[in-house]
Amino acid sequence: MDDLLPYPDEGAAAPGSNGRTEDDSPNDRLARITLGPLAHHNAPMGTSEVAARRIAPHAAQQRADVLAVIVRAGAFGATDAEIEAATGIRAQSVSPRRGELRTLGLIVDSGRRRDTPRGRPAAVWIAARFASAPEPSTAPGTGGGQ
Repeated sequence: MDDLLPYPDEGAAAPGSNGRTEDDSPNDRLARITLGPLAHHNAPMGTSEVAARRIAPHAAQQRADVLAVIVRAGAFGATDAEIEAATGIRAQSVSPRRGELRTLGLIVDSGRRRDTPRGRPAAVWIAARFASAPEPSTAPGTGGGQ
């Protein structure tokens, strides 16, 4: 399909690069993980493509930020709503970035659920390395649990 709209960031750093160089730390390289084609959902024709182009310069950093929250949470994990609160990234961007991390095998669904601020059950996401860890009773740094 021909692009109907020009890329708003033509001439900018490559999507996912965040303008970083080879001198960056290993943690910075995590933000540049390349992924396959973007998922397209039940949106009106053309809107997913436009949204994908607009988020591309930011997606890698968002992915790294989402992963950082989940890793810091340890075995306690984090829900999408908790990630949104910790990062300031809107839910519409948290969900796809978390999905990319799951596809990459960096995070897994713990099988546990916690209520969202609206009282609805939400999946608790944990770093893959915590997948076999016992469930803590409180968040890291709150004084209880493991």
